Parts: sequence; structure tokens; C-alpha cells
Amino acid sequence: MEKQIVKEIQNIIENNIPAWLSVKDCCRISGLSDSSIRRAIISGELKANKKGKWLIKSSWLEHYLTS
Repeated sequence: MEKQIVKEIQNIIENNIPAWLSVKDCCRISGLSDSSIRRAIISGELKANKKGKWLIKSSWLEHYLTS
């Protein structure tokens, strides 16, 4: 499962899909719930920027999921 997630994130990066992902995008890619993603952001485990809504770089999500 983890390798599949990493491959999907790599595809996003390689296919020039925007580097910034919403929480909803992260949920779709990772299979984690909205609350799990938000909890990881608030605890500092997952880096994110708040520009009205949380935005996560795909590389940050990859790092979070593989660490």
C-alpha cells in the first residue's frame, strides 16, 4: 500500500500536477481521513501553509507518508 501511495505522489510530481495540494487532495491521494491530515498538520508532523485554507506541497506529503 505504501509503495502505491509513493508512486501516486511521484506521478503527481512528474505530471506537473500543481505542487500545492489541498487537504481534500491529500485525503484522496493518501487514503487518510480529513481529520488525520489536519491532526498531522496541527501537530507539526506534516508541513503545510495556511493561505485561507491549508496547502501542502506534494513533496511534504510524500515525506510525511514515508517517514
